[in-house]
Amino acid sequence: MAGDKRTRIVIADDHPLYREALATAFGRTADIEASASVDDLEQALAALDNGPVDLVLLDLDMPGMSGSTGIVRVRERHPETRVAVISGSVGAAKIRESLAAGACGYVPKTFTPDMILAAVRLMLSGAIYVPPDALTEAGEAASEVRPGGASGTLTPRELEVLRLLTKGAANKEIARQIGVAEVTVKLHTRRILEKLGVRNRAAAAAIAVRTGLVADEPAS
Repeated sequence: MAGDKRTRIVIADDHPLYREALATAFGRTADIEASASVDDLEQALAALDNGPVDLVLLDLDMPGMSGSTGIVRVRERHPETRVAVISGSVGAAKIRESLAAGACGYVPKTFTPDMILAAVRLMLSGAIYVPPDALTEAGEAASEVRPGGASGTLTPRELEVLRLLTKGAANKEIARQIGVAEVTVKLHTRRILEKLGVRNRAAAAAIAVRTGLVADEPAS
């Protein structure tokens, strides 16, 4: 983070002691500030209305959420704010549903404060975060999405597009970075989704990060 500006985070969870522990952990850092601590979705939305927020941590089961519909409400009202789920229930189905609704990550409550901080910083950098091994719980092994699998090999260009997708880049930004038309990026993205067997960009990014399919490479 440049300068002395601290990243602003809203913690939304209906367990006050857990909220307090998270706020304390963030407060000990030099770069992250818990700007609000609330216990339901409506209060979270109100906190976001009060000023710019970089990331909101949403308890998936708190009042007002109704599962992933709460994520959708936040994304529709504040599309510029990154949304992450924090939950005591971790499973492949819930993670995929949350990512499909627009979440940039899924953090288990069983994580230590340091682990949560690491996940938060990763998401703030533009990446998608999912807990290790979580997406294989439903039998979706990493081998199913390896290049050269039954669904087809990702080309070098598709891997380049996928790498930028995992950083949260929009189609226009990807097109500018790789020097192609925006419609070409859309075509590459559609082929990536088909080859990985997923329905949306968030799920593709989550699988890519989970499997190391697009590990950071030196710029060419």
